[in-house]
Amino acid sequence: MDSSSLTTIEAAVSDGKSVMSADTSTVVAAIQDCLRNGRSATFYVSHDAASAVHSWFWTPRRIREAAMEPVTKEEKARIQSELGIKDTGPLYSNRIKCECGKVYGAFEFVQQGIREHGRDVVGAVLELENTSVVRVNPHNIAVCASCNRRLMQGHYYCWLNGYCCCAEI
Repeated sequence: MDSSSLTTIEAAVSDGKSVMSADTSTVVAAIQDCLRNGRSATFYVSHDAASAVHSWFWTPRRIREAAMEPVTKEEKARIQSELGIKDTGPLYSNRIKCECGKVYGAFEFVQQGIREHGRDVVGAVLELENTSVVRVNPHNIAVCASCNRRLMQGHYYCWLNGYCCCAEI
């Protein structure tokens, strides 16, 4: 570890965050503990740790219960062409139908992320080469891009080796 890493850690801790360094099994256990106890946290982990989370959390049964489905090539192309976020691999999402008739899916999720965090941040997260982001029980709520209605149903989004939301269903 070089001194610039310590500077980054110091900045995060000064902002009231914590930084943990541990082996994959310890990190996965921490993610499982957060999930099972309703705690919310964001983990920046190795692809190996994210893969371990995906294998035990996103089981075929849970994928069905969360109504997750692979995002179509057309929707991925729309994310790239209209939002400027490049395709970084397999993507799964559930689709929520709003009372106004519009559907909230992967495109709308990325669009909302850009509105809330900026295109550069969303693009940077999805283009991480050695890091995956795992959000456990996130507090953000899907918002219909058409009528701004808060969609109380959770939106689960999983971009393998990039970004994943996990919440108890």
